[in-house]
Amino acid sequence: MSFNQRESFRINLQIPLSAMFKIIGIQNEATDTKYTKISIKDISSGGIRIHTPLDLPVNMSLLLEFTFTLFSQDVKVLGTITRKSMLHASLYEYGIKFSIADIQLEQQLRSHLHMLSTRLRHTNVLSSCSFCSEEEMVEIYSHDSDAT
Repeated sequence: MSFNQRESFRINLQIPLSAMFKIIGIQNEATDTKYTKISIKDISSGGIRIHTPLDLPVNMSLLLEFTFTLFSQDVKVLGTITRKSMLHASLYEYGIKFSIADIQLEQQLRSHLHMLSTRLRHTNVLSSCSFCSEEEMVEIYSHDSDAT
């Protein structure tokens, strides 16, 4: 019998959250890249599952910074890649584990996620959260981004 190893309450999103991320560390060396748009497919206080057209290396100990909005509050959290899979030629799925040192931030995130779960029982989108627009969905999930 197999058990789910996840420790945190997880919300699968019908419509993904729009978020931005950037690389702020590579193998314990500080770096700073531009922000890139991603979609968050599910979320917990322990991590997220994201989709992006970027093919990131999983063996380089990347430290990533994610920003998104929950209930009109910007959330900024750090994380590392725990798994990667290619969904098709220009779309990848990553499992991200959060690295949250601030107990207040973790408690606030947990509280927001419980409220989000409750509110999503009645609707798929909340205006106070950064859910993907149609345009963002096309931008992230476009299969023809490499065509010229």
